Amino acid sequence: MNKKIIVINAGSSSIKFKIFLQENLQVIASGLCERIFVDGHFNMKFNDQQIDLNISMPDHTKAIECVLEQLKINKIITDFNDIVGVGHRVVLAGAEIKTSVKTTPTIKDKIREYIKLAPLHNEPELIVVEIFEKLLPHAISVASFDNTFHLTIPEHNYVYPIDQKLAKQYAIRRYGFHGNSYRYITIQMQKILNKNTVNLIVCHLGNGASISAIKANKSYATSMGLTPLEGLIMGTRCGDIDPSIPIYLFRQGFKNDAIDNILNKQSGVQALCGSSDMRDVQSKYEANNPEAILTITMYANSVAKYIVDYVNQLENKIDALVFTAGIGENSVFVIKQIIDKIKIINLKLNDQTINTKYSDYKLISAEHSVYPIYCVRTDEELMIANDVNEIIQKGEISVKTN
Repeated sequence: MNKKIIVINAGSSSIKFKIFLQENLQVIASGLCERIFVDGHFNMKFNDQQIDLNISMPDHTKAIECVLEQLKINKIITDFNDIVGVGHRVVLAGAEIKTSVKTTPTIKDKIREYIKLAPLHNEPELIVVEIFEKLLPHAISVASFDNTFHLTIPEHNYVYPIDQKLAKQYAIRRYGFHGNSYRYITIQMQKILNKNTVNLIVCHLGNGASISAIKANKSYATSMGLTPLEGLIMGTRCGDIDPSIPIYLFRQGFKNDAIDNILNKQSGVQALCGSSDMRDVQSKYEANNPEAILTITMYANSVAKYIVDYVNQLENKIDALVFTAGIGENSVFVIKQIIDKIKIINLKLNDQTINTKYSDYKLISAEHSVYPIYCVRTDEELMIANDVNEIIQKGEISVKTN
């Protein structure tokens, strides 16, 4: 009755976590370790309480030890043997793995192989997988991959127009990310619309942002590509740019790591307006700051462009347009800016419902909007916890591949 599942989202300097009861997948605690390698900060919410602590975290091992220690100190977990599974969000493992799987040596080798494409994500994720395997050897360890939901994308949407021998040799193709979010939203929209199959355009707008076209419950097109850098303007990522820009910078003397850092951490909204937080940008916009006005115009155009493209790809057969993730769930201001940029489709918002509070979802479109428009709160961790639970229940050890 006290069995629990931990879901982990590890980054290069942070670890997010949620604790679920296995029997009903109820969340009993969630938190974050951040500033790993710098000084260390821990926060956790549980039982309507919140704790914030400055704790030394010189590496990921100490951060995880901190998580486990605080879970025990606060009596969220009294016996670590009650932790029956650990689910890890992993960004990329190629196109062979089709579902969440146990972290066998073969799977860990696959995660390691794709560090070359996702160094900021796969490397710390693999490190954390192995730390948990060492600290909780009795618990089933499961990897859930960001890209697997997008493996249904047709060839014409994942192939890049480059030398195909090179593409195959170096695994260059569109992978797509935020897969667990899209999977959750698709399931929720089936329930909300009371339909077995749905065609959706889903805008996952957070600090990292992407858009996907969902056709008959499956990913058909998505904005992120070989890496999470392609697509929309994001908090600190450039999104779609002329591919010769990094080549030009290299020829000007910039090193590979410096260029990677510029495009991933010093671009996007941050570069245009001085902050990657859309709330800051909105405040500046409302004060008629020209940089903020430019930023919002470019950001909204970026999203609108993909929405129009995906309407076309889905042949105008759309059950709903959905906004999700931090900005998509909460920023009325940004949603209005995006919808205002779409001129060739009659999308209309309901000014009353768009401003109402909600828990799981709300309809924000007016009656005469050509498609219904929703805000839906995503839950990637729940998807991962459910996968862990299913693997535990089935005793599943096989890997589904092509």
